[in-house]
Amino acid sequence: MLERIIRIYFYIKNKILFFCNNINYRIFNNNNKLKIKYLDWLISTNINNKEFFIPLSKTSISESDIQKNPKLITFYLPQFYENEVNDKNFGKGFMEWYNVTKCIPQYTGHYQPHLPIDVGFYNLTHDDIMYRQIELAKQYGISGFCFYYYWFSGDRLLEKPLENFLKNKELNIPFCLFWANETWSHLWDNGNHRDIIKKQELLDNDDEKFINDIIRYFKDERYIKINNKPLLIIYKTQIFPEEKFKKFIISIKNKIKKFGFEDIYLLTTDNAASKVDYEKYNFDGIVEFSNQYIYETCKSLNLKGKFVNPNFKGKIYDVKSMLDEKKHINTNYKNSFKCACAGWDNSSRKAYSGAQILHMCPVEFKHWLNDIIDWTKQNRSEDSQYVFIDSWNEWAEGAHLEPDQKYGYAYLQAVKDVLEE
Repeated sequence: MLERIIRIYFYIKNKILFFCNNINYRIFNNNNKLKIKYLDWLISTNINNKEFFIPLSKTSISESDIQKNPKLITFYLPQFYENEVNDKNFGKGFMEWYNVTKCIPQYTGHYQPHLPIDVGFYNLTHDDIMYRQIELAKQYGISGFCFYYYWFSGDRLLEKPLENFLKNKELNIPFCLFWANETWSHLWDNGNHRDIIKKQELLDNDDEKFINDIIRYFKDERYIKINNKPLLIIYKTQIFPEEKFKKFIISIKNKIKKFGFEDIYLLTTDNAASKVDYEKYNFDGIVEFSNQYIYETCKSLNLKGKFVNPNFKGKIYDVKSMLDEKKHINTNYKNSFKCACAGWDNSSRKAYSGAQILHMCPVEFKHWLNDIIDWTKQNRSEDSQYVFIDSWNEWAEGAHLEPDQKYGYAYLQAVKDVLEE
């Protein structure tokens, strides 16, 4: 009896092993087929990478087309130059291009790496780069840059491009500032507090220091103002203790008056897990800058039949599903400024730690921008008709209007087409 039980045991065991091995064999073969398709796609993409390429326009947008539309302001990243903080924390000579160029496609059809043309792999300590950026922006209908401003209780980081811009009045384009008030960490991970490079705090007398530092930008004739109020965006309201932050905001809005301004036109963003109560902090409105709302409204992209890197950790969102259902017209806020995203893909930073990818192309971007321009015309007073674009040059996050090797000038052309149409 015992012998029979043992025989049955080994019979069942062998059947199970055969079944499992057969499944593994089929999966292995399928994976091989997907890998071959992936390699074929890679080779084809590198050989025929001009399929979607739009060349530089031979014409510039007319002043009348700019005047009849809301002003388009695009966010601008100053990270592209060698500096002591990056040298110390990321290695000698580090700049944003390091993240950009190391990226590879993580699945069949994944557009990476994003490589620049025209302005190239630039260094923002040279004014000639910004001359060309401004020339391109104006040619295609961008009305201004919103520079990221890294301020830590009196200390400024990544400030050199902005300082060069301030000194050189020939760099003639309207601008405003976006205080990126997060703690800066090694992980480039949404203010993750591990491996802190620079902690963001709100200390005594920071209101005085803040105004004394930022007033020289506000006084510049190129600075964007709404009803004589300098436009300032502060990224997050929830970074600081609530009461302390409220006092800080009230104080800077009062202190600005001694410099001849009526007030600051103060905006924050919707970058929070829940709805941001901007009015309780004495903000004037909100910029719909956050991708969180987009992630919640887009459907996940179906990758069935595509090879996916087994080590890839990330989520891919189909922007077309959001646009088709008109979910990009957010109605959560009373006084909101719309923002279109020129793509998003931070896999160059987080491919193996939780990337977020918006699956889109210039066609979707054009659709998005067109709709929010229409909304702005219908819902905002003429003196506050501003539309934001994320962004001019967030290359490591796949969000850039600047031309690249795959699409050429397609994103800029989409801007121009929308304004002209």
